[in-house]
Amino acid sequence: MTQHVSPQSLSLFDLIARSWDLGAPVRALRFNVVGGSVAVTLGDGRLAFLQTKDSEAPESRMRTELDTGRMTIRPREKPLPMPLVTEAPVSECKTGVATLAQQGFAFASPDGAEIWRATARGQTVRVAKIGPEPVTALATLPEKRGIVVAQGALLTVVSPEDGRRLVTSEPGHAVQRLAASPDGTRIACWGPGQVSVLDAETLAQRAGTPAEGEVSDLVWSPDGRWLVGSCRDKALLLVDVPAARADRIVDFPAPVTVSDFSRKAGVLVAAGAFRVVGWRLPDLPFGDHEGTPIETGKPGLTIVETVAAHPHRDLCAVGYANGLVTLCQIGQRAEMMLREGNGDPVTALAWSPDGTHLAIGTAGGTAALATFPKHMFK
Repeated sequence: MTQHVSPQSLSLFDLIARSWDLGAPVRALRFNVVGGSVAVTLGDGRLAFLQTKDSEAPESRMRTELDTGRMTIRPREKPLPMPLVTEAPVSECKTGVATLAQQGFAFASPDGAEIWRATARGQTVRVAKIGPEPVTALATLPEKRGIVVAQGALLTVVSPEDGRRLVTSEPGHAVQRLAASPDGTRIACWGPGQVSVLDAETLAQRAGTPAEGEVSDLVWSPDGRWLVGSCRDKALLLVDVPAARADRIVDFPAPVTVSDFSRKAGVLVAAGAFRVVGWRLPDLPFGDHEGTPIETGKPGLTIVETVAAHPHRDLCAVGYANGLVTLCQIGQRAEMMLREGNGDPVTALAWSPDGTHLAIGTAGGTAALATFPKHMFK
């Protein structure tokens, strides 16, 4: 017998999101450049590929009630197709997945000895054998200019087409994190105690800065001035790239797993506290200067595990250790609940490039895509 659930009992998340149980913790989410596909990194080394195209998109299920003018969304009528999931472990979780050209992705094999690429729908092809030392970090340059591979203290740019080594360099320290600048002209490298900035074409070193901390994530500010490292030792690493100086914001209640920049609001936001932590650009706390802090969302009793700034609006998605996901307007206390806290910690959030879709991953193995109708944020 089919059990019909009344629309009144369905939450907003039930109506606008698609969810799948992938059987292993979600470690990371990555949209491709055109926003049509999401690569999901699972804790057991498998990859899943979610498609944003939806035969029953929320927009197509909306209607306006004639008597009240209120917009409603009817429930789905068809079962969800399962996403493509690799049968065996294919990727190294620590190095993650990077976007490649417009549609694809690049990643390292589980043993770190090979570089692979994947299409938007999950077809995988080996690019190059990169040994003997294992891959410790990976990033990509815009279009098909190259895959940047770190193997300890050796950096190599590899052709994504035929696996040729285009250029190599030794920055003078081990590299565990890589990040390409927004314009694709520079590569930031972090290893214990050091941050280096290299020219993306030649890998010639432009600057080197001593930097403390246990960096788990490295991001550039939109203007290319700041590098921010989220640190497992409950801190944020700030690097003023032109000045070649570094400082740390310490004493977070929990490890800082991720930080992000809102281009629209001009703000740095970070996880690791009991509310979203943030400061206005370019006035970040540095040295003796306290910066300009902002308040976003309401303080609570649960740690913010992850954040993701909307690419075009002054909004921030917030994921909590109890499974709650909210949307907040940056700099405001008001927030909207998207997903109820069900005890399954949120481990990853990512917006599509156009801001229409929000990908959500959890420690329990749930991957979800929430699709927002055009009129929702007006």
